[in-house]
Amino acid sequence: MKKLRFIPLSILLSFVLSISAQEKQNDVIYIKASKFTTPLIQKWIEGYAKENDNVKLALADKETKAEDIDLEFVTTELSNDDLHGNQQVVYVGRYALLPITTPQNTLISESGDNRFSKKDIEQLFFEKDLLDEANKKTKEKYNVTVYSGNNKTSVSLLFAEYFGYKTTNLKGKKVSGDDLFLLNAIQKDNTGITFNTLNYIYDVKTRHLKENIVLLPLDIKKEYRQALDGAAIDQVLSLLENESIDLIPVQNIGFVYNTENSLALNGFLKWVLSEGQQLNHDYGFLNPDKKTLVSQAKKVEDKLLTLTK
Repeated sequence: MKKLRFIPLSILLSFVLSISAQEKQNDVIYIKASKFTTPLIQKWIEGYAKENDNVKLALADKETKAEDIDLEFVTTELSNDDLHGNQQVVYVGRYALLPITTPQNTLISESGDNRFSKKDIEQLFFEKDLLDEANKKTKEKYNVTVYSGNNKTSVSLLFAEYFGYKTTNLKGKKVSGDDLFLLNAIQKDNTGITFNTLNYIYDVKTRHLKENIVLLPLDIKKEYRQALDGAAIDQVLSLLENESIDLIPVQNIGFVYNTENSLALNGFLKWVLSEGQQLNHDYGFLNPDKKTLVSQAKKVEDKLLTLTK
């Protein structure tokens, strides 16, 4: 007992803090997500924490171990084959992609009143099948440079698949890193065109298109054009939540998790599907359609009931 009195206080304090930090870390619900979705998820975390200060949630970083991740935010729809063990996916929102360029691009001035159809979009963005004899004789119609993302979380996958192609079919130059860099690429190249998510194309604070960015004029119904030409994100969100437009890819987003996980985790998902939906528009994301929202909320409610039995 006497020897304990000679242990430096700093060592004892360090020991106690290390145990405390370990216990705190084990209580944290870690969420892995793509960069373009993190502002929205961070707001969900903050909103939930205000009402549930006993639950700790945090975005995973490079230091977070894979086994410590409780929720993975996915930006593609998953089939049962993509899920393993007791995993399930809960969809909590949607995002949309629009093709963009800069006002300096001659593609805009030369198009005049003409608008781009699905065939035009395919000719602009995708390589032709060189095995097709007709394509061998077809001259390139547009003098543009396509920029697309080149990492696993890029929305290039959705854009290509939506139009029936693979990412390897995308023309032009591949840009490494986050898809936000695609905006920088076209602003440095007057021939550049690309596509991106609404929250990257629009300034979510001013609610208008970012500086030196314009949408490619699409060949869609007149009433749809007005919403897009208005250059305000809220008009676009409202339009895409109420209408399915052939030229605009829209994708579900959600959380994958192990259904055997804690009440706290399922409580967070329940909150996201109710109160959290009010934040989707603020950060450039669409709400799920009503049918999906009801079905996903029921899925979480059923799991909560199972966990509380």
